[in-house]
Amino acid sequence: ETPVAVSAERSVELATALLAILKAGALYVPLDPAYPSERIEFILDDAKAAIVLADSRTAASLPHHAGRTVFLDEPGAFAHESDESLEIEVDPRNLAYLIYTSGSTGRPKGVAIEHGSVAALVRWAGQVFSAEELDGVLAATSICFDLSVFELFVPLCLSGRVILAENALELPSLAAVNQVRLINTVPSAMAELVWLGAIPASVRT
Repeated sequence: ETPVAVSAERSVELATALLAILKAGALYVPLDPAYPSERIEFILDDAKAAIVLADSRTAASLPHHAGRTVFLDEPGAFAHESDESLEIEVDPRNLAYLIYTSGSTGRPKGVAIEHGSVAALVRWAGQVFSAEELDGVLAATSICFDLSVFELFVPLCLSGRVILAENALELPSLAAVNQVRLINTVPSAMAELVWLGAIPASVRT
Protein backbone atom coordinates (compact mmCIF):
# COMPACT_ATOMS: atom_id res chain seq x y z
CA GLU A 1 0.00 0.00 0.00
CA THR A 2 2.82 2.40 -0.81
CA PRO A 3 1.31 5.43 -2.60
CA VAL A 4 2.82 5.86 -6.07
CA ALA A 5 1.81 9.00 -7.96
CA VAL A 6 1.47 8.81 -11.74
CA SER A 7 1.78 11.81 -14.05
CA ALA A 8 2.15 10.75 -17.67
CA GLU A 9 0.65 11.25 -21.09
CA ARG A 10 -1.76 8.61 -22.34
CA SER A 11 0.40 5.80 -23.65
CA VAL A 12 1.13 2.10 -23.37
CA GLU A 13 3.71 3.04 -20.72
CA LEU A 14 0.98 4.72 -18.63
CA ALA A 15 -1.25 1.62 -18.69
CA THR A 16 1.74 -0.60 -17.93
CA ALA A 17 2.72 1.62 -14.99
CA LEU A 18 -0.74 1.33 -13.43
CA LEU A 19 -0.72 -2.45 -13.77
CA ALA A 20 2.81 -2.65 -12.35
CA ILE A 21 1.87 -0.56 -9.32
CA LEU A 22 -1.07 -2.85 -8.55
CA LYS A 23 1.02 -6.00 -9.10
CA ALA A 24 3.63 -4.67 -6.66
CA GLY A 25 0.94 -4.31 -4.00
CA ALA A 26 1.18 -0.52 -4.05
CA LEU A 27 -1.66 1.92 -4.79
CA TYR A 28 -1.65 4.53 -7.53
CA VAL A 29 -2.40 8.21 -7.11
CA PRO A 30 -3.31 9.72 -10.51
CA LEU A 31 -2.17 13.26 -11.33
CA ASP A 32 -3.39 15.32 -14.26
CA PRO A 33 -0.52 17.40 -15.71
CA ALA A 34 -3.12 20.07 -16.58
CA TYR A 35 -3.99 20.60 -12.90
CA PRO A 36 -2.67 23.78 -11.25
CA SER A 37 0.72 23.29 -9.61
CA GLU A 38 -0.75 24.06 -6.16
CA ARG A 39 -3.29 21.25 -6.51
CA ILE A 40 -0.66 18.73 -7.60
CA GLU A 41 1.59 19.79 -4.73
CA PHE A 42 -1.29 19.35 -2.25
CA ILE A 43 -2.11 15.86 -3.58
CA LEU A 44 1.51 14.70 -3.46
CA ASP A 45 1.87 15.94 0.10
CA ASP A 46 -1.51 14.69 1.32
CA ALA A 47 -1.09 11.24 -0.25
CA LYS A 48 2.50 10.96 1.04
CA ALA A 49 3.56 9.68 -2.38
CA ALA A 50 6.91 7.91 -2.01
CA ILE A 51 7.47 7.64 -5.76
CA VAL A 52 6.27 9.65 -8.75
CA LEU A 53 6.18 7.92 -12.13
CA ALA A 54 6.33 10.54 -14.86
CA ASP A 55 7.43 11.01 -18.43
CA SER A 56 9.84 13.67 -19.67
CA ARG A 57 6.99 15.97 -20.78
CA THR A 58 4.85 15.87 -17.67
CA ALA A 59 7.76 15.96 -15.22
CA ALA A 60 8.34 19.62 -16.07
CA SER A 61 4.97 20.53 -14.54
CA LEU A 62 5.61 18.70 -11.27
CA PRO A 63 6.20 20.88 -8.21
CA HIS A 64 8.92 20.08 -5.70
CA HIS A 65 8.05 16.95 -3.75
CA ALA A 66 9.61 14.63 -1.21
CA GLY A 67 9.22 11.47 -3.27
CA ARG A 68 11.57 9.98 -5.85
CA THR A 69 10.78 10.63 -9.52
CA VAL A 70 11.15 7.78 -12.00
CA PHE A 71 10.88 8.51 -15.72
CA LEU A 72 8.78 6.01 -17.65
CA ASP A 73 10.23 7.00 -21.02
CA GLU A 74 13.88 7.12 -19.99
CA PRO A 75 15.91 4.44 -21.81
CA GLY A 76 17.15 1.89 -19.31
CA ALA A 77 15.16 3.38 -16.42
CA PHE A 78 14.28 -0.08 -15.18
CA ALA A 79 17.31 -2.00 -16.48
CA HIS A 80 18.64 -2.58 -12.95
CA GLU A 81 15.33 -4.04 -11.74
CA SER A 82 14.75 -7.78 -11.46
CA ASP A 83 12.64 -9.35 -14.20
CA GLU A 84 11.40 -12.05 -11.84
CA SER A 85 7.63 -12.15 -11.42
CA LEU A 86 6.58 -10.61 -8.11
CA GLU A 87 4.84 -13.01 -5.78
CA ILE A 88 2.96 -10.52 -3.62
CA GLU A 89 -0.31 -11.39 -1.93
CA VAL A 90 -2.90 -8.63 -2.30
CA ASP A 91 -5.97 -8.76 -0.09
CA PRO A 92 -9.34 -7.51 -1.42
CA ARG A 93 -9.20 -4.89 1.35
CA ASN A 94 -5.84 -3.53 0.23
CA LEU A 95 -6.02 -0.16 -1.49
CA ALA A 96 -5.77 -0.11 -5.28
CA TYR A 97 -5.89 3.64 -5.96
CA LEU A 98 -6.52 7.01 -4.38
CA ILE A 99 -8.43 9.53 -6.47
CA TYR A 100 -8.78 13.17 -5.43
CA THR A 101 -12.15 14.77 -6.01
CA SER A 102 -12.70 18.52 -6.18
CA GLY A 103 -14.28 18.44 -2.72
CA SER A 104 -17.40 20.38 -1.73
CA THR A 105 -15.21 22.84 0.20
CA GLY A 106 -12.90 23.42 -2.75
CA ARG A 107 -10.15 21.48 -0.97
CA PRO A 108 -9.30 18.20 -2.78
CA LYS A 109 -10.42 15.07 -0.95
CA GLY A 110 -8.80 11.70 -1.43
CA VAL A 111 -11.17 8.78 -2.06
CA ALA A 112 -9.52 5.40 -1.41
CA ILE A 113 -10.72 2.42 -3.46
CA GLU A 114 -9.93 -1.18 -2.51
CA HIS A 115 -8.91 -4.03 -4.81
CA GLY A 116 -12.14 -5.84 -3.94
CA SER A 117 -14.22 -3.03 -5.43
CA VAL A 118 -12.25 -3.05 -8.69
CA ALA A 119 -12.52 -6.85 -8.88
CA ALA A 120 -16.30 -6.59 -8.37
CA LEU A 121 -16.51 -4.10 -11.25
CA VAL A 122 -14.56 -6.45 -13.53
CA ARG A 123 -16.73 -9.43 -12.58
CA TRP A 124 -19.90 -7.42 -13.23
CA ALA A 125 -18.64 -6.21 -16.61
CA GLY A 126 -17.79 -9.77 -17.60
CA GLN A 127 -21.43 -10.73 -17.05
CA VAL A 128 -22.89 -7.70 -18.83
CA PHE A 129 -20.61 -7.22 -21.85
CA SER A 130 -19.65 -9.78 -24.49
CA ALA A 131 -16.14 -10.68 -25.64
CA GLU A 132 -16.94 -8.94 -28.94
CA GLU A 133 -17.83 -5.68 -27.18
CA LEU A 134 -14.71 -5.79 -25.01
CA ASP A 135 -12.51 -6.47 -28.04
CA GLY A 136 -12.23 -2.72 -28.65
CA VAL A 137 -12.88 -0.47 -25.64
CA LEU A 138 -12.16 3.22 -26.17
CA ALA A 139 -10.02 4.49 -23.28
CA ALA A 140 -10.35 8.26 -23.46
CA THR A 141 -10.97 9.28 -19.83
CA SER A 142 -8.29 10.82 -17.62
CA ILE A 143 -6.94 8.39 -15.02
CA CYS A 144 -8.04 11.00 -12.47
CA PHE A 145 -11.64 9.80 -12.97
CA ASP A 146 -13.15 6.45 -11.99
CA LEU A 147 -14.46 5.79 -15.50
CA SER A 148 -10.86 5.14 -16.57
CA VAL A 149 -10.83 2.04 -14.33
CA PHE A 150 -13.58 0.50 -16.49
CA GLU A 151 -11.91 1.57 -19.74
CA LEU A 152 -8.50 0.12 -18.86
CA PHE A 153 -8.85 -2.73 -16.42
CA VAL A 154 -12.08 -4.35 -17.62
CA PRO A 155 -10.81 -5.19 -21.13
CA LEU A 156 -7.30 -6.03 -19.90
CA CYS A 157 -8.65 -8.44 -17.25
CA LEU A 158 -11.15 -10.06 -19.63
CA SER A 159 -8.92 -10.69 -22.66
CA GLY A 160 -10.21 -7.60 -24.43
CA ARG A 161 -8.43 -4.74 -26.15
CA VAL A 162 -7.84 -1.13 -25.09
CA ILE A 163 -7.76 1.63 -27.69
CA LEU A 164 -6.13 4.73 -26.18
CA ALA A 165 -7.18 8.27 -27.06
CA GLU A 166 -6.39 11.67 -25.56
CA ASN A 167 -10.13 12.29 -25.24
CA ALA A 168 -13.39 10.99 -26.68
CA LEU A 169 -13.57 13.68 -29.37
CA GLU A 170 -10.31 12.35 -30.83
CA LEU A 171 -12.15 9.17 -31.88
CA PRO A 172 -12.67 10.10 -35.58
CA SER A 173 -8.93 10.72 -36.09
CA LEU A 174 -7.67 7.54 -34.41
CA ALA A 175 -5.78 5.08 -36.60
CA ALA A 176 -7.74 2.28 -34.88
CA VAL A 177 -11.11 4.05 -35.17
CA ASN A 178 -12.73 1.07 -36.93
CA GLN A 179 -11.62 -1.31 -34.17
CA VAL A 180 -13.64 0.48 -31.47
CA ARG A 181 -16.56 -1.68 -30.30
CA LEU A 182 -17.54 -0.03 -26.99
CA ILE A 183 -17.61 3.61 -25.94
CA ASN A 184 -18.22 4.50 -22.31
CA THR A 185 -18.00 8.27 -21.86
CA VAL A 186 -19.84 11.28 -20.49
CA PRO A 187 -23.15 12.24 -22.18
CA SER A 188 -21.85 15.60 -23.43
CA ALA A 189 -18.97 14.00 -25.35
CA MET A 190 -21.20 11.24 -26.70
CA ALA A 191 -23.80 13.77 -27.87
CA GLU A 192 -21.09 15.69 -29.74
CA LEU A 193 -19.80 12.53 -31.45
CA VAL A 194 -23.36 11.61 -32.50
CA TRP A 195 -24.01 15.15 -33.77
CA LEU A 196 -20.80 15.00 -35.82
CA GLY A 197 -21.75 11.59 -37.22
CA ALA A 198 -18.41 10.39 -35.87
CA ILE A 199 -19.45 7.04 -34.38
CA PRO A 200 -17.85 4.34 -36.56
CA ALA A 201 -19.96 1.43 -37.78
CA SER A 202 -17.78 -0.93 -35.71
CA VAL A 203 -19.25 0.39 -32.45
CA ARG A 204 -21.74 -2.03 -30.85
CA THR A 205 -22.30 -0.38 -27.46
